[in-house]
Amino acid sequence: MKKISAILLLLLLLITAGCYIPEQFDAKIVINKDGSYSFAYDGTLTNWLVLAAAKEKALSAKDEADLKKATSELSQIPEFKKVDYQGKGRYKVLVQKTGKKGEPYYFVSQDLNYISVVPKSDGTLEVRSFSPSAKDLKELKQIDAKIDGKLMVKLPRGMKVLQTNAQGKPKFFGLIGGYTWSIKKPEDGPFIILKP
Repeated sequence: MKKISAILLLLLLLITAGCYIPEQFDAKIVINKDGSYSFAYDGTLTNWLVLAAAKEKALSAKDEADLKKATSELSQIPEFKKVDYQGKGRYKVLVQKTGKKGEPYYFVSQDLNYISVVPKSDGTLEVRSFSPSAKDLKELKQIDAKIDGKLMVKLPRGMKVLQTNAQGKPKFFGLIGGYTWSIKKPEDGPFIILKP
């Protein structure tokens, strides 16, 4: 038990330094006419180092209690409105962010850039999301991580889409739904480039 607890102590020190992966989630970005936007993520963030450690040896009750205390680290990030520890390094989170025109946003962080909204110098707005490679998926599967997410980008009527690889598009002349992607297969990362 002491060995696994020592590992988890190190993990807790690193917990804000880039250990999270999104697993099951729904993410939605609503773009406004002026280029401002809102972002919402409802789903799981998982500490993959904890998953890897738990694969080698079961977590003790103390390990789980320590990991539960780490919810306060995520709760200190202003956009994280709810954080609940689910066990085995998994956290159920609700993230909400409102961005002004010209303000970039990186979820979870600029280093862990899983979903981003980035204004460009040419006046366009680019939304991108990660897509795991075949190698990443294989490695994540070995530690029982399961990436299965959905992303939707909703636009105001008349906003010009310059490029996108969306799997689904709005219906009824853009009035219903948005541009959608399923994030779970090793294919081109979701993106959409707009002209507000």
